[in-house]
Amino acid sequence: MLQLFSTGLIPLWLNTVGVLANQTVPPLTPFNLLHINTPDVKVAEIWQDSLNQFSSQGFAPTAQGFWLQTQDQLLVNHNAQKPLPAASLTKVATTLAVLKTWGPHHTFLTEVRSTGPVVDGVLQGDLVIVGGGDPLFVGPEATSLGYSLKQLGIQTVSGNLIISGNFWMDFLTEPKQAGERLRQGLNGQIYQTTEESRYTPPTTTQLATQIAISGSVQWRSVPPQSQLLLRHQSLPIFALLKQMNVNSNNALAESLASGIGNGPTLVAQVTAATGVSTKEIRLQNGSGLGQDNRLSPRAVVALLLGIQQELKPHQLTLADVFPVAKRDLGTIEDRQLPTAAIVKTGTLWNVSALAGVIPTQKLGPVWFTIINRGENIDGFRKDQDRILQQLTQRLGTDAKNINDLRPSRPMPTVGDPKRNQVAGR
Repeated sequence: MLQLFSTGLIPLWLNTVGVLANQTVPPLTPFNLLHINTPDVKVAEIWQDSLNQFSSQGFAPTAQGFWLQTQDQLLVNHNAQKPLPAASLTKVATTLAVLKTWGPHHTFLTEVRSTGPVVDGVLQGDLVIVGGGDPLFVGPEATSLGYSLKQLGIQTVSGNLIISGNFWMDFLTEPKQAGERLRQGLNGQIYQTTEESRYTPPTTTQLATQIAISGSVQWRSVPPQSQLLLRHQSLPIFALLKQMNVNSNNALAESLASGIGNGPTLVAQVTAATGVSTKEIRLQNGSGLGQDNRLSPRAVVALLLGIQQELKPHQLTLADVFPVAKRDLGTIEDRQLPTAAIVKTGTLWNVSALAGVIPTQKLGPVWFTIINRGENIDGFRKDQDRILQQLTQRLGTDAKNINDLRPSRPMPTVGDPKRNQVAGR
């Protein structure tokens, strides 16, 4: 049953900034209290109407979950502590764990080395790629490498293309496949995109590159006599997370999560950061694929608040790592969401979820989670959009809060040769 609270206090496992400045928090229990103010019956009716509608269509209320709060006040909830299949809301947990592990400005380095000199445009030896775990090395990045190698006077490689380390391209993780794709990219060839590389970040101006490699693609250790030519920097973590969340890119999420340790380590990271019980966070992977990834509605909001805290010291906002309505495309391109809502979607064949924050005039930022279960994806999405639109109409839109929730800086582009650092410079 949907719960609407009257005036009082209730302990919640959330890190809410500044609510208990003068309260003593017990050791190993990093939670704060949310104030429960006199309920807004009209807000409750919006959510109750949703439950009634779906119940009349045969979708059990026990399969639905809601959580709605301001920065320090709980407004309404339903099945708030019940871990439900979260689909790609799992990527919210991945986002927090990645930020806790590396920080928002970390980059992954890919080294480009050679085993011989360059004579009359020919690299007389092998071209060696030493992967450093860049999860978004896609076609334009290969082009930028080719451009930088041409600036070093290389037009042809007489030897082999050697792949070593943790390298993949266009989400192809088998080293020789990734290396073959890189060879094509360096040579300026057009190739069919993979399923996951259909969505890529903004691309820099097309660069001219054509570097032919005479030998074969080989997977082996780095030749000891190789010399460093270039270091290629990935996009910074915050930009990688933005791309992961805007397009709900499963391969990118799995790549980042594998660098942390996947399910158990993800759970350990985010429960330590938020204080939410492991009873409410159950993760098998970083993408959300499968029914075994489960989050409670209130846990998702706790994760979002944790992300906000991680970003703030770096002058970044949630809009730098999640899609913004009326600004970003991806999974929310066709959604009818309130302007400036920052959200994350989640979809499986029988799950539709939405979580995020909307700026309001009456209550400031309002944080929410909606998890719907049943074979009614389009109907659930329309209802989620309706709920947020009605909330905005009820609570008003705050222009100042809209400005505060904008991205803090331009998004870096892929294929930018400025991220290639020439050895010795």
